[in-house]
Amino acid sequence: MDDITLNLIVLAVFALLGIGIFVIVRHKQAEKEQKIISLAASKGWSYESIREPLAWGMRLKSSGWTLEALSRSNGRETSPGSTDQDMSTIWQTQHAGCTLLINTRTSQADLGSIGEMLTRQVLQLALGDQANGLKEIKFGSGTFQQKYMLWAQDQLATDRLLTPSIQTRLIEWKGIPPLIKRVSGVLSVEIKGKRINNPDEILALVTLGNLLAKEN
Repeated sequence: MDDITLNLIVLAVFALLGIGIFVIVRHKQAEKEQKIISLAASKGWSYESIREPLAWGMRLKSSGWTLEALSRSNGRETSPGSTDQDMSTIWQTQHAGCTLLINTRTSQADLGSIGEMLTRQVLQLALGDQANGLKEIKFGSGTFQQKYMLWAQDQLATDRLLTPSIQTRLIEWKGIPPLIKRVSGVLSVEIKGKRINNPDEILALVTLGNLLAKEN
């Protein structure tokens, strides 16, 4: 067997392996999608597959809320053969009330004016101009305060929103902690950096969102 024939055989083997891996991955993705479709059907939600040039994922809708789990690309290559992608899953609904933001607690290190400036930048990025006038409110159990920060204008509104059962659910949350915000009459619960494609995680996110929306 000459070198050319041997190289062709090696290339053929690698090509078959690549095709096999692709088929397996696609099969698993199809299984997950079908499970989500079945979940949506059982709950009376609508399911939409999103396939756009720079965004892909899915959208679920009920009569009162929308959930989008998406991967987005800016279309620019960050290294040969790869592009910059941003993933997120966000549940949202119309919900009147004061502007607020609940996110994971940042480092407790005393950074003085620099720390305050960084915090304001985070609030501005999340809420835009409606971040003006927000203040951190010490609320909830000690365990809740160790894990989450609450920014709002109205203490009374947060009293109604963050019931003890919701605090417990947030403390026990598995995986990436949710970012919760209410701005311009829209309440949203977001998992940053992850496009959820697991039915159990989707159900957990929808349940949390609906529980928050019921408190007003």
